[in-house]
Amino acid sequence: MHYTVKTVLFSLFSTVAFNVMANDHQHQEMVNTAPAAQQQVINATGVVQAIDSDNNKITIHHDPIPTVGWPAMTMRFTRTPDTQFTTVKPGDKVAFSFVQQGNLSLLRDIHTRQ
Repeated sequence: MHYTVKTVLFSLFSTVAFNVMANDHQHQEMVNTAPAAQQQVINATGVVQAIDSDNNKITIHHDPIPTVGWPAMTMRFTRTPDTQFTTVKPGDKVAFSFVQQGNLSLLRDIHTRQ
């Protein structure tokens, strides 16, 4: 019985050690060739409520956004260096697109609409 326990434990630890070594074997040279996950671009319309240029934020009361199941609400969106925008001011009706990155809603573009 004692011999059987030693054999089982040796086999178990050998298997674990082998898997650890196999996972570590020259993976530093492998390049991730999987395509980056595409962020969903969300389109919406709304009315600009406020602009905080110092913090690159635009507050918009947007209409419902069915693609993500959001009701109409007021949210702050973040302008990035890549944001394409025309001059907008509080009270303007706008059409815009954005992507979610964690808790941030990053504006892709924003422009006035009729």
